[in-house]
Amino acid sequence: MSAKVIDCTAIANEMKEELKKEIETLKGKGIVVGIATVLVGDDFGAKMFRKQVEKFCEEMGVEYENANPPTDATEENVVNVVNDLNENEKVSGILPLRPFPEHISDYAIINSIDVNKDVDCFHPYNMGKLTLGEITFAPATPSACIEIMDREKVNFEGAEIVVVGHSNIVGKPISILCLNRNATTSTTHIFTSMAGNLAKHTTGADILIVAAGKADLITPDLVKEGAFVIDVGINRVKVLDENGNPVLNEKGKPKTRTVGDVAFDTVKEKAGKITPVPGGVGAITNMALMKNTVKAAKIQHGLM
Repeated sequence: MSAKVIDCTAIANEMKEELKKEIETLKGKGIVVGIATVLVGDDFGAKMFRKQVEKFCEEMGVEYENANPPTDATEENVVNVVNDLNENEKVSGILPLRPFPEHISDYAIINSIDVNKDVDCFHPYNMGKLTLGEITFAPATPSACIEIMDREKVNFEGAEIVVVGHSNIVGKPISILCLNRNATTSTTHIFTSMAGNLAKHTTGADILIVAAGKADLITPDLVKEGAFVIDVGINRVKVLDENGNPVLNEKGKPKTRTVGDVAFDTVKEKAGKITPVPGGVGAITNMALMKNTVKAAKIQHGLM
């Protein structure tokens, strides 16, 4: 039988309604929930994400501020922008949008964010607390993965969980979050794959979380029968015809489509549960970010 395909859009909508009620309750107490993005320059990808943040803030009645220093702003200028946001009572969460220009250090900007406004858990202080199991905020994408598993009533204790990918923003923190819940957690990465040892780990996983950034990396032979597969990857690939040639659009350019790190159509025939791409983990990530922002507002007003 085919796997149960997790309706991540439905989960995101449930979270949205839950959070909207919390936001209204806070407003009734005179507490403003607000997000500020910090975009230095005009990176295309960062601007696209900024538009998403602005859109869901508007939908949920959350204050939004766009801090957009020019590309040639000095590091000191940007730190001063962040410090102003730290002091702004209408901003409960600060979200730096990377990449920054080459002359600006990620760490200089991230380390200047008030730890109680660090809603995507970039600051070393919050990452340290995450590691110790004393979580203030967890990064939004790993939080989205946990949200999916919680709503599917996963029993973490003793579960064999394998994470494919060891980035600082997804792979490492999701491994730690699962470990903190007493799962037996393994983290694999590109060097595991290069050594030819990936299958040794993934085929034993009750839950397989894939965040490697490589299209169709996970095929059925790498998946345990009945496993819960969570695909975090987002990749753009060319659309090919039956002969393997690129299909062109009306402008004569190759058409593309979005796929995950998991070969969805074949893996779903072996897995027990699976998240799709598109319309998967990413749909919940924004709501996880908003959940952190609501929590931040409560912390800043002594409600937590």
